[in-house]
Amino acid sequence: MTDVETHSYPLSQRNRVKRLHERGSYDRTTVHGLLDASMLCHVSYVIDGQPYCTPTFFWREGEKLYWHGSSASRMLRNQSSGQQVCLTVAHLDSLVLARCGFNHSADYRAVMAFGTAYLVTDQDEKERALVAMVLPRSHREPQAKHDTGNQGDRRDRDGDRTGVCQDSDERCR
Repeated sequence: MTDVETHSYPLSQRNRVKRLHERGSYDRTTVHGLLDASMLCHVSYVIDGQPYCTPTFFWREGEKLYWHGSSASRMLRNQSSGQQVCLTVAHLDSLVLARCGFNHSADYRAVMAFGTAYLVTDQDEKERALVAMVLPRSHREPQAKHDTGNQGDRRDRDGDRTGVCQDSDERCR
């Protein structure tokens, strides 16, 4: 593989930008920068043939995307079996206004990540992921264990769960 291929996500028919494809970028630095600059994402999934899209908080740790939701959430209840999901993040940079409404547009940057979701059930991984969500990257210690002061049940408030999207080779930017 070339240096460019190892620093970019693989391009496929599924994730290739179709319109104005020359504007698409698949390099990890650009994709990770867009993801890290946002806290809000939309997670799309299908349950019994019905599509849903849920806005939620998310964060990135390496090649994994984590998001948080209520244990009563339809989204998280149905992702425990390894459901295919699409997570999107968008940044609106500017509106392009023209004399004619047909020529109005918007300049934006977006990431669309495809992957398989699963629930984080390991308490140590869950605790580490939730701490990573609230601490700025510069304050994180990857090997450090967060002391909650309570060595009993380490579930977060109200028994909420954390979902994760394991990166796949199929990503769309």
